[in-house]
Amino acid sequence: MRNFSIVFSTVFKEAVKTKPYLYITIGLVALSVLLFASPAIINMFSKNSPEETYKIINHTSLEMSEQELTGVTGKWEVVENGNIEELKEEIKAEELTGFFVVEDQTNLIQLNIYLPKVNNELLVTLQSYIEQKKVESIVATQSVDPAVLEALNAPLQSNVQSLYETKPNALLIVYGLITIMFLAISIYGNNVATAIASEKSSRVMEVMITKVAPVPMMYGKILGVGLASITQVFIFIGALLVWANIGVFDIPEDSFVQTIMETLTWETAAYILVFFIIGYFIYATLFAIIGSMVSRPDDLASATMPIMIILMASLAVEMLFVMDSPEGRMTNITSYIPFTAPMSVLVRIVYNTITPAETAVSLLLMVFFIALFAAVAAKIYPKGVLKSDSLTFKQLIKFNQ
Repeated sequence: MRNFSIVFSTVFKEAVKTKPYLYITIGLVALSVLLFASPAIINMFSKNSPEETYKIINHTSLEMSEQELTGVTGKWEVVENGNIEELKEEIKAEELTGFFVVEDQTNLIQLNIYLPKVNNELLVTLQSYIEQKKVESIVATQSVDPAVLEALNAPLQSNVQSLYETKPNALLIVYGLITIMFLAISIYGNNVATAIASEKSSRVMEVMITKVAPVPMMYGKILGVGLASITQVFIFIGALLVWANIGVFDIPEDSFVQTIMETLTWETAAYILVFFIIGYFIYATLFAIIGSMVSRPDDLASATMPIMIILMASLAVEMLFVMDSPEGRMTNITSYIPFTAPMSVLVRIVYNTITPAETAVSLLLMVFFIALFAAVAAKIYPKGVLKSDSLTFKQLIKFNQ
């Protein structure tokens, strides 16, 4: 036990004292600040941006006025005549945002649009306004009852309803969590393999193996690097929770940051840490096996490719199937596959589509596979670390017969 604690503490201290670790940690804290300050930053730049100006050239009998367009974005001017080529040059010189030409055609009104970039929201609003003015014109000429006109102009109110208990913006949060988990597992898993391969290539392992048993050494490295990675994730999530609870930032209602504050509760944060730890250990044991099989760090890129393929395939399954259908059959299946379960269960927790019993079963299954992978690694690791050249799976099978 003492040998394990020595290796564990040494690996952890070496990991957290490196400059890249420090820079990444500071960057994660800065990212959390930037995330919560983003609404204020966006608002500041939007205030400093010049006001959008538009012109409507009205070649119809419809009565339009600038006062009726006050609810539409930008500053508007309605004119009866205008030189189209001159107005185009004004747009190119950024003196005018855009202009529209309304013309009478046979049995219809045509709207010609001149914009450097199509603004669909603006076009829908403008088209609705012109259609309303057309209806008013017909009502005036046909002596239609004003009550009928009011009924015709009654707006359609739409309200997007979420299929799940979380808000639609929660999808972006889940994307972010899965991406962070994927990057963290791949980076820190590779760190485990690199640490082992580096010691083999420098002959340090031959000295260490006389003082520390191979299995405690392997677990010490996996847990040491794991604690360093968990510390970074804990700092990042802790920073998000701190900013969400102390009220330093002015967060607009229904914004993305507001959704983060409502979704990222203390309970959810605990689940994130638990499944990050489990996901890390599932892959870290595999990376440790590969690290003990290669003779030098330069061979790790090709040796760890199968693990990276499994990890990337798991990410692809989450993005293509699980995210779009948190209650689907594929999601239920991937919740019990050890390589995909940490991500799938986390998605279902955020969307509240998993029961406590299903969560417990998935956790027990993942812990079982961690124990299985660790047992396999414990048999392979001692054989691999003492072999100076690369070790093949055929040789491993021969050694364990």
